[in-house]
Order: sequence, then structure tokens, then C-alpha cells
Amino acid sequence: MMMKKFFHWFARQAPVVATYRLTVTCPAAQADHVVRLLLAELKGAGLAPSQMLRSWDDARQVVQLIATVLCQAVQRAVLVRFVNRAGAWPQVRQVRWEGVAPSI
Repeated sequence: MMMKKFFHWFARQAPVVATYRLTVTCPAAQADHVVRLLLAELKGAGLAPSQMLRSWDDARQVVQLIATVLCQAVQRAVLVRFVNRAGAWPQVRQVRWEGVAPSI
């Protein structure tokens, strides 16, 4: 019984961490610049992507930058702020973020 109480207490104390996927679509020529902006934004909030992928279209003219970020629920505001700012950048065609279901 004591162990069960400990686990319930521990679960309440631990920060809630979730995984999010940021996807930014931009011209391939601007990809490195957009990656630097993304990394600077995350670093400023004390975050770093656990994975960063690039996916090109067939003509290799457009790239999707996909960053997987692990963060506490209270840090989600950083992702929202990034999406709002990045959406206004002239070199970005599309930006979105979504929660990623935990893998079992």
C-alpha cells in the first residue's frame, strides 16, 4: 500500500512531458536558414529537437523540415509562438505543429 501511495505522489510531482512535431515547408534554398531560426527559437526556450528530418519534393525545390520536440506542457507556448512567427516569414510556405502519441 505504501508503494502505491509513493507512485501516486511521484506521478503528481513529475512534470508532464509530451512530444510534439513541428513541420515547416519552405523552398529548398532557404532550408538551412529556417533550420537556424528554428534551433535558435528552441534554444532560447531551453529546448532542443530530439530528431530533425528533411523531406524534399520530387524536383528537390521544396523541403519539409520536421522537428520532433520533447517538452513540458507549460513550454508549449514556445511552439505556438514559433508557429505564429514562422508563418509570417517570407521564406516559409507552411508551418504547423501537432502532438505525437507516446509509443508503447
